[in-house]
Amino acid sequence: MSSDAMSLTARLADWAHRVTYDDVPPHTRQAAISQLISNLAAVRASLGHPVGRSLVAAFGSPLQDDPTRSAHVLSALATALDFDEVAYAGHVSAGAVNVALAEARRGRLDGRSLLAAIVTADECAARITAATILSPFFRGQTNTHCHLASAAAARLHARGASRQEWTAALGLALGILAVPLHHGVVTSDVKAFTAAAPVRLALDACDAAAHGLSGADEVLEHPEGLLAQLSAVPVPETVDRLLGVRWHTDTLTYKKFPGSAYLHAAFDCAERLHRRLGRLDAERVGRIVVAGSLLTWQMERKVAGALRGPDTSVSAATLSVGYGVATLLLTGAFGAPDLDPAALRDKDRWALADKVTVEHDMDLSLRMAHATSPLGEALRQAGERALEWPELTRWTGSDAPLVLDALGEPEETFEHATMAIGARVRIELTDGTVETEECPAFAGSAGASTREEQRALVRRKFLGTGGTEEALAALEGIAELGPDAASRALEQALDAAV
Repeated sequence: MSSDAMSLTARLADWAHRVTYDDVPPHTRQAAISQLISNLAAVRASLGHPVGRSLVAAFGSPLQDDPTRSAHVLSALATALDFDEVAYAGHVSAGAVNVALAEARRGRLDGRSLLAAIVTADECAARITAATILSPFFRGQTNTHCHLASAAAARLHARGASRQEWTAALGLALGILAVPLHHGVVTSDVKAFTAAAPVRLALDACDAAAHGLSGADEVLEHPEGLLAQLSAVPVPETVDRLLGVRWHTDTLTYKKFPGSAYLHAAFDCAERLHRRLGRLDAERVGRIVVAGSLLTWQMERKVAGALRGPDTSVSAATLSVGYGVATLLLTGAFGAPDLDPAALRDKDRWALADKVTVEHDMDLSLRMAHATSPLGEALRQAGERALEWPELTRWTGSDAPLVLDALGEPEETFEHATMAIGARVRIELTDGTVETEECPAFAGSAGASTREEQRALVRRKFLGTGGTEEALAALEGIAELGPDAASRALEQALDAAV
């Protein structure tokens, strides 16, 4: 059958089942190593949090022998505090890294095979998610099809599945979409399951396909398929565009703080202001104005109704500009311990958070749209079709065609991918002093500086969550490890935290 006659799923499977470590460019391999280290740091952070301890009590250790249960627990821990990585497009690590990690621990994979499985899963999940991205904002971690695709692809690649098995498993996995409710996410601990539940479903789909069950071949592009159901403007060609040339792993952003990436530029500004001004208590502050892109502004509006001061849920706090900014201005830091119940009950933090107002800055939004991630490349790929996306016209009005034209052509490679979610924080003190800090792109976001510093960034993150230098060195050299040594390195990375 010619490639033109094949379904999108079959074309993706035809490429993905053949990918080897040697097919992946060296800089992309390094990004995958950084992704692995960053993900393990997020798991470690959650293991020290009450939510993480409850997950382990309910479902067992992330290091248990059953790879399905291990991946389920790992993915829940990696995402519970919103400390996981972001790519164009989606939160790909929850399935890609954690499923590959669970498979490797069984002695199935050497280091190179582990990295190849991660990158292949990144590609499958990011491409499918990018094809649906012109849809309502704020799916983020609740984009369950991203987790379904990444988890299925990681297991299929790790187990050397045939192209036919790939097609069947992806069809089964993507045929049932769990859709988390926003209200549940922001008022409870549902966030911990937004990746874990679809990861488990996807792994069941892989096992079913391995034993002969069939999946819908045209699950993606059919008029009643995934793209049509999830996106106002589907962009199906994104799924197989430049396979093996344009690597989505190159677009990864590594988080320095827990919480949505839409908030991190404001956090960077607050951290700098604390260094300059010292501890800022609420009585010293008249007001704090955070100017942000459309994504930051709408995120704050979306979560505002769930913010209840000291009674705010962990998940809502990870989405709140005000809570994170206030914590950084008071203490100079914002990490997993700042999401513990005792920290969330701190009235001083909420008194300062109440002083925070978030405003939309059109210049920051336009700068955000010109970057690769999280939106610019999707608009470029869609071209004039993007004018049919309600969010674009609601944001830019009659200027939508001009905004779209200014973005240029789709990128042929992601070697120079960028993310530009910026912010400006203005503090008006009660003594009349005004202090301002601006950040055009936050630390760790995709771009030239992150490509140069990614190793240092994820090293600090891993060590900051209690990982050891010895474990870190093993992870950094994992490409040279055989199956047994790779498994020991992964265990060593989590041992002290479990």
